[in-house]
Amino acid sequence: MTRKRHTANSINDDDLDALYENANRGWRRGDEWKARAEKAEAALKRLTDWCDQLDQGTRELTNDRSAVHPVAAHVRHRLAEPKESTTP
Repeated sequence: MTRKRHTANSINDDDLDALYENANRGWRRGDEWKARAEKAEAALKRLTDWCDQLDQGTRELTNDRSAVHPVAAHVRHRLAEPKESTTP
């Protein structure tokens, strides 16, 4: 079912209030999604910083500038974008 499409001549105050309320709900939902995304990004930053610290400790321990901590490597592998697949 399609909602009535309003024109400048057909809309009344109640219809306009309903449209504004709907728009405000959408903005609030967008703000909530943005806040969640920012928290997730901050958590990922803390995790990758920790991985860098693990690598640094491994390099100091082994005296190998290319050494990578296995846990850090695994975390990075799990966080990597999945490769595209042509199979369903």
